[in-house]
Amino acid sequence: MRKTYSYNEAVKILGGRDHPVIAAMDKVLGGALLAGSLGLWQVLDLFDAKPDFLRLSNELISKISTKRRGVSRYTRTQQLHAAHAVVVMTAFFEAFDEQQVPVKLTAEDRELVVRYNPWEEPLPLPSVGRSYEENLVVLARRYDLLAVVLCEVVASMACWDDLNDTERGRVRRAVDTAALRALERYQELLGQLAAEFPEIRFWFAIEDGRAVRKALARLEDVLRETTTELRPEVRFAELAGVYGGALRRPLVKSADVPDGVRIPSLAEAYVDPRFQVVTGVDRAAAPSLLAWWDGVPVRDDLYAYLAGLLTSPEALSAPLLVLGDPGSGKSVLTEMLAARLPASDFAVVRVELRCAPAGCTLEQQIEHGLRTLLQEPVSWAEFSRATGGALPLVVLDGFDELLQATGVSQTRYLTTIAEFQQRLEDRGRPAVFVVTSRLSVCAGLELPEGTQVVRLMPFDEAQVRSWLEVWNAGNRPLPPETVLRYPDLASQPLLLLMLALYDAVDSSFQRDHEGLSRSQLYERLLDRFAEREVTKTGTDRTEADLAEDVAYELDRLSVVALAMFNRGVQWIAEHEVTADLGELLGIDSPERLKGTRTPLSAGEMVLGRFFFMQRTEAVREDRTKLRTYEFLHATFGEYLVARFVWQRLLELRREDEARSRRKSTVDDTELYSVLSFAALTSSKPVLDFLREFAERSDRGGLFDLVSRLFAARDESRGSRGGYAPVSLPDSVRDAKYSLNLVVLAVVVRGRCYSDQLGLSVDGWRRLTLFWKSRLPSSEWASVVLWLWVERDAERHFSVCLNVRVREPHAEWLVMSEPYVTLDEVALTLRDMVTPLASRYSLDVTAALIALAATRPDNCLPALALLRAADTSRGVFVSALLERLGQGGDDLSLLNLLGPGYPGKPTELVEAWLRMYDRGERFEDKQPFLELIAAASTTDFSRRPDLIRRARSAAAELGLEWPPSAPAPESRGPVR
Repeated sequence: MRKTYSYNEAVKILGGRDHPVIAAMDKVLGGALLAGSLGLWQVLDLFDAKPDFLRLSNELISKISTKRRGVSRYTRTQQLHAAHAVVVMTAFFEAFDEQQVPVKLTAEDRELVVRYNPWEEPLPLPSVGRSYEENLVVLARRYDLLAVVLCEVVASMACWDDLNDTERGRVRRAVDTAALRALERYQELLGQLAAEFPEIRFWFAIEDGRAVRKALARLEDVLRETTTELRPEVRFAELAGVYGGALRRPLVKSADVPDGVRIPSLAEAYVDPRFQVVTGVDRAAAPSLLAWWDGVPVRDDLYAYLAGLLTSPEALSAPLLVLGDPGSGKSVLTEMLAARLPASDFAVVRVELRCAPAGCTLEQQIEHGLRTLLQEPVSWAEFSRATGGALPLVVLDGFDELLQATGVSQTRYLTTIAEFQQRLEDRGRPAVFVVTSRLSVCAGLELPEGTQVVRLMPFDEAQVRSWLEVWNAGNRPLPPETVLRYPDLASQPLLLLMLALYDAVDSSFQRDHEGLSRSQLYERLLDRFAEREVTKTGTDRTEADLAEDVAYELDRLSVVALAMFNRGVQWIAEHEVTADLGELLGIDSPERLKGTRTPLSAGEMVLGRFFFMQRTEAVREDRTKLRTYEFLHATFGEYLVARFVWQRLLELRREDEARSRRKSTVDDTELYSVLSFAALTSSKPVLDFLREFAERSDRGGLFDLVSRLFAARDESRGSRGGYAPVSLPDSVRDAKYSLNLVVLAVVVRGRCYSDQLGLSVDGWRRLTLFWKSRLPSSEWASVVLWLWVERDAERHFSVCLNVRVREPHAEWLVMSEPYVTLDEVALTLRDMVTPLASRYSLDVTAALIALAATRPDNCLPALALLRAADTSRGVFVSALLERLGQGGDDLSLLNLLGPGYPGKPTELVEAWLRMYDRGERFEDKQPFLELIAAASTTDFSRRPDLIRRARSAAAELGLEWPPSAPAPESRGPVR
């Protein structure tokens, strides 16, 4: 489907070709209307038949109203698209006729009129991703363009010369008024159309009063009103039954539920998520970055957005991309969508990409999903031809899981889908596509034109309360105030369920929550779920044995978290976990044998037991399964990393206390293995958890151990351990280990002084520069971000962890680096640059410094650099104007400034007067005319000196200042 229709195309789609009014009008116009050759003069003549024109528009729209049932969803969408185009043009020409412009075209005018055919121009279509007001702005621009062209036509007529200035002004105002009135008339006509066709309300994101329902039931209500009432075939009725069954499914399996707990169904507990949506994105946009979403409004009308999109032509030309964090409800949303859409209008195919064979084509992925759903092989071509008027909607759930399981780049995946949609539409079998993915995985993903990107938001307080209302109806009540103390957990649906399950056993969460730190809550949550897994075996254990088994289970989970942390990834492959478990905990896998009774690997055994671990699986052509795992919420992994590091440190402390006095320090090979692959500063939650652990520990003894390990950091090592999650040079590992020892020292001590670290200022400077030279830029940035270094008059310097709540802008880090490295020269330069850098970006600051060091006669390169850096152009314009009339190449500077002469009027006048004082007499007076026109509206009462000098200069040039008429338009560069 074309993205937009012209009026001519809309008339044809609505059946106007055979309409008697069209036939009569086309006969008068020599076949121009339907042939697409109607000119503006004929548009004006057409209003002699205004009653017929309006009757045509009304009858065309009424025609689709009588046939709203029994047509395919695609046909209905086409008809509504065309009806909207008719409304757009009708509103404009009704408004134009109301103005009764007192001119009439004659035959002699026709060759003078600027040729423009509004009937063939594509007309704007409302986008569901924009607000009602934003859609009106887009249409207002089109009406303004039509008004401008009409004004040009009238000014080209012979009778224009017979009008005086007052009459001409009246005509111009009438045409301008027509554009404004057209927007009002459009809204009136649109309201009449929306009364007949409810989906049009949702094209404009207009609330319809269904705010009391949830679980996307409002979407079902809306689409039932707009249904085409076609009877679905047996195959599609079967699919609808499969999807409907998901609504009755409990949120978790009964095996994961404590006795006596009632788990609500998906239909009962589902809360419509809040969301953000961006339309018209660039192909190279970056929705994976949180900063990209800053300023995008948060909406709570997901049902209205989906109803508008799925009934709009927009959905047929590009896929909808749905993004969210792990556990945010992306997959559940697709299940709800499939269950709520009427089978008579939509033939839904929900494909779980993690189950699709790796390396197959898009069409093969869809066919694999069909086979899984229908339990029989069905080709996509056969399926899409047999929908019986229902519009195919393909949901591709888990694009991120496809990527992480296969490890194959798929940057053109959405473009491939858009191209496939175009081919389908060319064959008369259009389809809608929805793709879900985790937010952080879609970096570099190419976004085809027309793609809409939706981001699912975490729960807010009202949504948490709504979810708990359903939970409390069948279980021991859990007060919302208790849960809301931990927003990291409460804001994600699956983690909120985890809290509810934890409390359902004995209400310990409610009883103890006020005295629990965050690390203690995570420990209890994980202990409880680990205990449930351990006790499933039915083995008799003492309490001490049970505690030991639970701790061992958490150790294995901690290795999983450390495997991700040390590799710098958010998910981990099963074989990598198995290898790490063998190195760090000595857990070997049973012998792997082929066949149905193949023993589980160590990685499978630890990863498959917890529902807060998400598993992704892809199948290769040889039927080999590729599995990766991740935590539903990153904070679980960060807690477990901190826990593992702290446990190793405590064990080393116990070994140190038991060591022989003949040894100066204990063997730290295991701690070195754990802490030499990633900087602890790269994760603020890890630092926070470590600080909480330190509050409950022997700070003095631990600091003594860490300080001795740090003092021995440069001693040669007999072994670096067998654990090597990634391959790094020894110098890089040494740098990361020494950094992490400093971090542990300040975690334990709070603040460390130079003598406690055994470093002079020069020693600290050399150490930090060593870190900078060996660490990746991202890890070095985290060091600058979270280490706070201060000079001390008596003890040289001190180091502590920064207490800032959120990360500053990246440019701040560059300015802060000298404070961490104690580089005196850099600190001096930093203090000199700070006044500029506090006002402007670093690029602008650097350009201004370069400009300040450049003479006026050689400043063009520096000004060009400033223009590139200054996106707002305000600083660049002021700097350039300051250099006019200072002895440089003024004409080249003016050409660099460009047309329009932006800038403060006083700066403009002063610049030109400096040029005048240096002898410039402006052979081409056009630039000066533009200048004084731009400045003439400014109040110069506070600068009478400028007024006197400007008048004198203008008089000598034979010009008037202030001018009485606007200056002519600039046509090119100054010469």
